[in-house]
Amino acid sequence: MSDPMIPLISAAAFVGIGWLIIHAGREYDDAIRHTLTVFALVIGLLALIGVTAKLRSLMGVGRMSHRIEARSQNERPTPARPVRRNGDGLGP
Repeated sequence: MSDPMIPLISAAAFVGIGWLIIHAGREYDDAIRHTLTVFALVIGLLALIGVTAKLRSLMGVGRMSHRIEARSQNERPTPARPVRRNGDGLGP
């Protein structure tokens, strides 16, 4: 399924469900209210999870210690001052 089809199908489903809700009889008011409440809670929960995940990724929570540890294991320690060898022609 192509990317432009997903919003179109979502919009069509939204309009179709809205039409069914508007044309439902009075005996379905409680069921419609409960169903919409559950949908609203689920959508709110998904939005909260998404925002929390985005904030955690922006702040780098939970990943920085792994990066530092992996980098320190891969890098070789460098000496504080260069080591002179006798064969370099710099003296005894």
